[in-house]
Amino acid sequence: MIKNILCFGDSNTWGLNPQTGKRFSATVRWPAKLAVKLGANFTIIEAGQPNRALVNNPPFAGELSGVTYLQSYLNELEIDLIIIDLGTNDLKNRFSLNVHDIAAGLTALIDSILNFYEQSNAPGSPKILILSPAHVREVGSYAGVYKGAEQKVVQLAAAFANVASIKQCSFYDLARIVSVSNEDGVHLDEKQHQKISDALETIIREF
Repeated sequence: MIKNILCFGDSNTWGLNPQTGKRFSATVRWPAKLAVKLGANFTIIEAGQPNRALVNNPPFAGELSGVTYLQSYLNELEIDLIIIDLGTNDLKNRFSLNVHDIAAGLTALIDSILNFYEQSNAPGSPKILILSPAHVREVGSYAGVYKGAEQKVVQLAAAFANVASIKQCSFYDLARIVSVSNEDGVHLDEKQHQKISDALETIIREF
């Protein structure tokens, strides 16, 4: 039986290349690489979107950036596992959010998923894997945008792990294995995408 895995995240799930600002090819992006690794018994749905945040919908980006867009995937597809890779955009200085605010946004997203399946009378809701993001650095072109984020992001893993424990979700801290690029301090280079796909393959095969 084929298992469907939804990768719901931001630009680091979408595959933004920090050197060019364009999208990495499917041979580089971690969801696409994960699909190759897992093989024919798994289907990976790539649902990354630049600027997507847990708490706020960034201006001008429209509904696609908001977590409300997740419902369209749940309506259309039978999902076995949802990988949530969000939190980086919430660290932007203009939002003035603290770690507790961001963790509350994650909690609200998970509650929305669970409520959706309860109301739809589905036989069971998907498993959920929460990823805590790589540590943002205040360097390069995004230094001003993410002013103050370096201190907050270090605390985010513990807050996300606590949410995962309360909501009985799985959790993995990406900062354990990957680091952001020196070009912009936010996005991941090709080697980091490889590391994520390697780690997630191991985790998923243990579900």
